[in-house]
Amino acid sequence: MKTTTRRSLAFVGVMLIFAVLSAGCTGGTGSVPTLNIVNWESYGSDDPAFVAAFESEYGCKIANQYMQSEEDLLTKLRTSKPGEIDLCLPNCTILTAAIEAGLLEEIDVGRLENFGSLFERFKTQKEVMMNGKYYAVPWVWGSTAIAYNTDLISRPPDSMSVLFDEAFAGKIAFRDDYNDAIMAAAIVTGQDPNNPGDLVAIKEALANQKRLNRNYWETGDEFSKLFVGGQLSVAMMWSGQAASMKLEGEPIAFVVPADGAIGWVDNWGIVTGTKNKDLAYAFIDWMISRDFQYNWAANGGPAPVNREAADAVDPDYAAAAAMDEASLNRLFFMEYRSDEVKREWNELWTEVKATN
Repeated sequence: MKTTTRRSLAFVGVMLIFAVLSAGCTGGTGSVPTLNIVNWESYGSDDPAFVAAFESEYGCKIANQYMQSEEDLLTKLRTSKPGEIDLCLPNCTILTAAIEAGLLEEIDVGRLENFGSLFERFKTQKEVMMNGKYYAVPWVWGSTAIAYNTDLISRPPDSMSVLFDEAFAGKIAFRDDYNDAIMAAAIVTGQDPNNPGDLVAIKEALANQKRLNRNYWETGDEFSKLFVGGQLSVAMMWSGQAASMKLEGEPIAFVVPADGAIGWVDNWGIVTGTKNKDLAYAFIDWMISRDFQYNWAANGGPAPVNREAADAVDPDYAAAAAMDEASLNRLFFMEYRSDEVKREWNELWTEVKATN
């Protein structure tokens, strides 16, 4: 969900060293197993350095296909044939539905050597478990908050209301996503972002914001193109994307304001019917390792759920990338939405975008 960094993860050597310590995978006799993954594009699992290291160590192939939204992922899981997808990356907004529908396998976290190194607050998310059993493993966390152009704004914005501020009319970019839109508007209108009680006020706020908006964006690449050349002053953006762009030399900074922002956790799930279960476990264990998580976070990736990796990140960089504890404590983490709520929110957002 969250960064389109084009920087190659500079840790092939580290990963190969780690892999030597990992358990090998099993595949069909005389054939090379293929691990089929559904993820966001340019989001770790398709990084050439990682793919080369993992495939070399485990004698397998990684095949990535991409989702456009959490709902798109849910559709892919529901319509795929057994064995067509081995691993996927759902967040908490769809996890419960996927588990209840039997789309994800129970995960034995005892098979993951690195699971014990994860922060307790992420291991105990209610959505990753059902009836005391794990069906997903936390991978990374981050925020959808405020990115701003440091060439145009000298002081960090201190409220999500900056995205609704007429002073920046024509130089604001807002994400085209009903969940993010309604949660952001709920923060600005003083409501619970996960359970807003006044959707009329939210719709009015979003309709007013539309007048100020330069453009809605869906992908990180779309945002990057909008940002180039000083076209934007402020925008709704992902923490990892902003960190990556800053490392690439863009005049961008990111902040989780005092009134809060949207938090998310991405989790790996093993898809029911996989024929590569051992390989899937090896993949998840690699992804939550201290080495992978530290190197990705330090090179523009999202925040690690591995506490050893988080402790190793430079504190100043962590604060600038909003992966510090102070930023974490200001976030409203997304929760599971029922089909009824999702439908209502999506209809509201569709109506807002259709207004003149």
